[in-house]
Amino acid sequence: MPARAQRSAPMTRAPGQALIDSLAVVDADGEDWLLGFLYEFASMSEAQRDAAIDALSAADRHALVALAEARAATADADLIEVLDAGQSGLDKLYELTQPADLYAVIDLAAREHPNLVVEALFAAVVLHRGWDREVPAAMVALREGWHWHVHAQLEDL
Repeated sequence: MPARAQRSAPMTRAPGQALIDSLAVVDADGEDWLLGFLYEFASMSEAQRDAAIDALSAADRHALVALAEARAATADADLIEVLDAGQSGLDKLYELTQPADLYAVIDLAAREHPNLVVEALFAAVVLHRGWDREVPAAMVALREGWHWHVHAQLEDL
């Protein structure tokens, strides 16, 4: 289990503070709280939601907004197509033989075309995971869907 850090709770309890207190235990990297927050947030009244957001630190509010913006931007993405594009990008990176060249190309892509890096990283994580029982079913289904997609493309050749 990852190391845990404890957030300090304020002295007064505002509406929705119980939620904030329940999110007080986070991973050392500070990211676990966000998913827990969103899970609890979905079942709150509008007033409780407002209070919970107001009780967040500026950094935590920024993380929440950034996640919401990222999810909205990717909501309509065809993940099979993203995997296809990402795997193509990885294949091109595999052609590089010098570590410094590989690093330079990735660095340039990150600065000039971040979507290419996101696609390649997404493909690397989804397609190159193990096949054990611990891989989430949604990841396995997406990977299998992509394999059938590639199979259909090869049949069309």
